[in-house]
Amino acid sequence: MSSLKEISDDLTDCRAAPEEAASAAPEEHDELHRAGEEKTRKCLICKTPFQSAWAGERVCRRCKATSTWRSTGLD
Repeated sequence: MSSLKEISDDLTDCRAAPEEAASAAPEEHDELHRAGEEKTRKCLICKTPFQSAWAGERVCRRCKATSTWRSTGLD
């Protein structure tokens, strides 16, 4: 069984390099931020490029305006 001193020393080692942790954090944040930002994507229906507002928007407004798109769903 580990002593409290050994556990404390391990934790100190983890916190010993804040510069490394700080330098990695912005890159991870940028990747997460980029995943949700606006960008040009191809519509899953008509395959034309469109400006999506977020990562989950994959169907363009033109296709969403069709009666087929509006009539499909849980009614």
